[in-house]
Amino acid sequence: MDKFMENPWFIRIIALFLALILYISVNEVFDKSKATSPNDMENEDTETILNVPVEVIYDTENLVVSGVPETVNVKVQGQRRFVEATKRQRDFTVFIDLSDEEIGQHRLPLMHRDISEKLKVQIEPEYVDVSLQEKVTEEFRVDAEFNRNIFAEGFEAEQPVVEPRTVKITGAKNIVEKISYVKATLDLSGLIDETINRDAVVTVLDQDLNKLDVAVEPSRVRVTIPVKNPRKTIPLEIVKTGEAKKNIEIKSVSTNTHEVVIYGTTSTLQNIDKIEVPVDISEITEDTELDIPLTIPEGVNKLTPETIKVNVTVEKTDEEQTITELPIEVKNIDTALDIEWLTPKDGNTSVVLIGRLADIEKIKKEDIKLTVDLSGKSEGEHEVEVAIESNDDHVEYKVSEKTAKVRLTKKEETEEVIEEVEE
Repeated sequence: MDKFMENPWFIRIIALFLALILYISVNEVFDKSKATSPNDMENEDTETILNVPVEVIYDTENLVVSGVPETVNVKVQGQRRFVEATKRQRDFTVFIDLSDEEIGQHRLPLMHRDISEKLKVQIEPEYVDVSLQEKVTEEFRVDAEFNRNIFAEGFEAEQPVVEPRTVKITGAKNIVEKISYVKATLDLSGLIDETINRDAVVTVLDQDLNKLDVAVEPSRVRVTIPVKNPRKTIPLEIVKTGEAKKNIEIKSVSTNTHEVVIYGTTSTLQNIDKIEVPVDISEITEDTELDIPLTIPEGVNKLTPETIKVNVTVEKTDEEQTITELPIEVKNIDTALDIEWLTPKDGNTSVVLIGRLADIEKIKKEDIKLTVDLSGKSEGEHEVEVAIESNDDHVEYKVSEKTAKVRLTKKEETEEVIEEVEE
């Protein structure tokens, strides 16, 4: 011991130790007196620092954390100068440490670092419920989603093309197992009549269409939706409407355009096999070429051509005119016989003239001669043919009664003369 006491280094160490004890004692007294000074009490302040990000410490390679809020509020209390510096600089960190936690559910406190020890700190919320799960990555096909009711009439979408066709989805195993739909949704508006080519955000949903918290790579895909206007070639069918005028015969109604092309949705076109073209013949009196607009069927948005030419060929039928009270002349009757007309009565009948009106109007009553030939006919009743004579070959003649019935009897005067001669 004497050797130690005489050693100058021992004395120096003891002196240093005593100096440190004295220094610590003096500072504690000073700090206590300073903390309790009325002036310091007046400088104390409280502030809440909003939206402080939360750092999560865990195995990012193999695990996924959920339930941790992105930001929290931090309430600090203490001397105003420390509070203001902390609020202004925001050079502290709020974190939660999961590095030693096992997979599963945990309730853990939020912690902080780099905040002055002279400040009281309260984090809101103080505890959080977190889920620590195994991280998995799987590949899923992306389906395009869009409103099919926004396409212009007659237009429809073909099979969408998504590029890339699949995406990699990373998340907690229990969350990835819930994935039912991976959609690239296009927000379209207006009436679409041309191919769509746009970027779309990939959305991951469960079977109840709830959005799932997972990472998607890539998060956006290119969606191409070919938009077409289907067409179909169909025949035309001419349909005559109305009644032809008197003495007008419609010989033909035809067109050189036998087919047209219609445009519309596939379902609409399937139900259309032809287009009827109504042609009104009621006012047609001569050969006519008509421009007839085609009626566009319901659901068809376009038709080519829209108008066709229709040729109507007519033929005028003959006029008819009847001449009545025409006498029938008797030829080659035996002079000893009298004639009695049974039919027609009084030996008068009518004739129908058939032909062009202009030709008919030239014929006069006296130009028509009706005769019956009684040559060789003896006493009694006879039916003989009524003949007609005319010089006009452009008109057809029809006698109302083609035959006549006559009764031939001996003349009374002739009988008296014979009796006188015999006497």
